Amino acid sequence: MHPDLCAGRKYGGSDSGTRATLSSSSEEESADDAAPASPFSYAELEAKLKQITPDWKAIKPSAKMFDMIETLVRGLRSMSQQHDLFTQLLQTADYMRTFSSRHQEIENQLRLRMEEAEASLSTMREENEALRVELAEAKGREESTAGRLHEAEGEAARLRDELSRLRTEVLNEKKQKEDLQLRLDVQKEELEREFAVEREELAADYQNKWMIHLSLGIAAA
Repeated sequence: MHPDLCAGRKYGGSDSGTRATLSSSSEEESADDAAPASPFSYAELEAKLKQITPDWKAIKPSAKMFDMIETLVRGLRSMSQQHDLFTQLLQTADYMRTFSSRHQEIENQLRLRMEEAEASLSTMREENEALRVELAEAKGREESTAGRLHEAEGEAARLRDELSRLRTEVLNEKKQKEDLQLRLDVQKEELEREFAVEREELAADYQNKWMIHLSLGIAAA
């Protein structure tokens, strides 16, 4: 048998009165559950707990007792809700810690990539500067080569003019040589004809002189 019922009989209470009290308390508890829960206070719970007598056998069921039990139940429910809330907060804190750690890791990776990109950019800038210097030097060499090429083209034009002049002179000299050779051939032919005529004249003169000498020799004999 329930201790509270025994205590009720000991103090002269009837079963029907106890049932009525329990029924009334159950109806009040149902009404309290249906109604909005009042704000929980730890101070109120502590005060209610201090009012509980350690000797449960000496306690007579009453509305005050059920009120204290109801307050205790509400406190336990609130503590359970707060425990769930704290659990959710801890889970959220763990999630935030994990997220923060992951975010820090990603941030470190991004910082490392940024440093690598900056180093690569610095290297590219140095290479670009070196290429710019080489380009300037190549441009200077190109301008110098263009100047020398222009001078070479001028020299080539001068040499072509000189060659053309020399060819003209050679052609003129060749023509003069041909003309001179032609005149020499003509003079040679004339000299040969004159020499032939003189030779014939000398031969005739010699023959005449020989005939005269021969005639004189015969006459003297």
